[in-house]
Amino acid sequence: MTENDHKELGKRIRQNVLDVLKLWASKDEQLEYQKNVPIADVSAELFCQWGDDFYHPETPQFRLAFNENERKVLADFDKTFNLISDKTSKNLPNIVDFVKTNEWLILNQAAVEALKKIKATDNK
Repeated sequence: MTENDHKELGKRIRQNVLDVLKLWASKDEQLEYQKNVPIADVSAELFCQWGDDFYHPETPQFRLAFNENERKVLADFDKTFNLISDKTSKNLPNIVDFVKTNEWLILNQAAVEALKKIKATDNK
């Protein structure tokens, strides 16, 4: 893999991670997703996208995609994510019901805060 390939992969990783954070941060987008793709289990997809698909801070490409401060912000979100995931993984409700829970609110607020902090580091 060339250096340009690594940089391009880093850009895609960054975009995917930020996109899933934006989805966690938006109740309306989550409900719209469920409406547009009724066969989807949006609650489960949100957890899988973060925990399985996109958050891999140990990879070199991830370290290329995010600076040290951003990785700390993402690690903080991940800690909250894991606490909630451990509490909800066995009984994860449909997104229409999940958005009414305290667990969803905690994750939603953590995602909003993470996005604000990352945007602040972008502007420095």
